[in-house]
Amino acid sequence: MRSIQKNQEVLLDEEIDEQKFVSIINSFYKQDCYIYAIIPEYEQDLLNNISNDFIEVDKFPLPRTFPREKGYMGYVKDSEKQYIYEFYLRSTTMDYLIFSETDISEQFSKLTKNNLDIYKMFKLYKVPHISIGPDGQWLNIVEY
Repeated sequence: MRSIQKNQEVLLDEEIDEQKFVSIINSFYKQDCYIYAIIPEYEQDLLNNISNDFIEVDKFPLPRTFPREKGYMGYVKDSEKQYIYEFYLRSTTMDYLIFSETDISEQFSKLTKNNLDIYKMFKLYKVPHISIGPDGQWLNIVEY
């Protein structure tokens, strides 16, 4: 039997604060929340802030940047949900950012610089996840 993808959008307040954002994520993910991302090297303060918890899988030149910026592909297991708001605030500067309660680190490490589309991977493996809409205006909730 084929599982059907269900999409839901959650509109966010323009000036949403950390407590409200975390409570929205908590309504979907009661336990663990994995943050999968490709963090541009110019987000050095974010990288420094999460350095103890960020598992770097790979590093490579980012597409569509000039001069070529490097991106750090990796994930954070954010059980306390202490980093999700910071990632949300920077979502407009990151091409790839997904929240999920599923550990797909094994599949994630198979991505290459020629195949960076994290979203396609989540769809291929039918992994429920949350992504952030353009300009941080809403959350895209994908369930199977």
